[in-house]
Amino acid sequence: MAKLNHDKFITDMIRYASSAESPEHILAQLLQYIGENLNSDRAYIFEANLDGTFDNTYEWCREGVSPQIDNLKNVPYEGVLDTWFLEYEKRRNILIYDIEEYKSISENMYHVLKPQGIHTLVTGPIEINGKYIGLYGVDNPPKEFIKNISVLIEMMEFVISMIIRLRDYSNALEESAIRDQLTHCQNRTALHWAYDDDMDMNQSIAVIMCDLNGLKKINDSLGHPAGDKYICDAAEILVSCFDDQNVYRVGGDEFIIVLQGITKADLTIRTDRLQLYADLKKISLSFGVSYRTNSKEHFETLLREADKKMYVQKKHYYENLSLSRE
Repeated sequence: MAKLNHDKFITDMIRYASSAESPEHILAQLLQYIGENLNSDRAYIFEANLDGTFDNTYEWCREGVSPQIDNLKNVPYEGVLDTWFLEYEKRRNILIYDIEEYKSISENMYHVLKPQGIHTLVTGPIEINGKYIGLYGVDNPPKEFIKNISVLIEMMEFVISMIIRLRDYSNALEESAIRDQLTHCQNRTALHWAYDDDMDMNQSIAVIMCDLNGLKKINDSLGHPAGDKYICDAAEILVSCFDDQNVYRVGGDEFIIVLQGITKADLTIRTDRLQLYADLKKISLSFGVSYRTNSKEHFETLLREADKKMYVQKKHYYENLSLSRE
């Protein structure tokens, strides 16, 4: 077995870190490089979920080794991973030379690792801004490699955490480009796929044009913060009725909802729910709907139809408002 070349390993890790590839691609390449050069069966990354559990988010496996990434989702912290994180606090990384001996340290973790065919293991934390956000590890490195691996662990952690930071920053930039800052709904930029007719033409489609009533009056009488709250309350109702991925804020008080693969009956249920929720929240809105059993017409044609229907409803609203004042 070839001796591990520390200098080359560190140089290659830096080279991967400075690559112009996407962070996702770099992480996949890094795990492959780490796994192959440390003669391991698997190399992987786990990341924390919002609920405190952990998911195996990236994985490389040697040929013939069964992937575990799909099986290792929502791994609990308490009673399982907490053992490792407590150890990370004491000595930064964990070296397991014999899984059977490790059973006396953490029986719960033993029962997670043993069914995966793990005999030896090296793992370390991923820390960003002083907080542990995950961990990485390699399974079944040769025992004689483990001491050498422990020397390289800090470099691996540094590079992996740096690439994850870059990934998160890139994702945040991308998300901010397609999200409305006030309501956090998607914006007109995110709707480009519909304007480009980039959709499954054989699926049904519903386009809903929605416009708030009375926003100017609220802004003039109560101030723009009250108007912003009115818009946010309306957005919350739309998301609850049509789901976040289908709602787009395209103007000050204008929203577009695009639904593919929806039945006419389900569409009616959702629009009835929209009206009910708006009435309960005292949000006045007008909306128009266009529906087709397939998506072969241009999106803008459907949008114009929905827009016209919305303005008919809006006209009735102001006519009734005028009559009520008289």
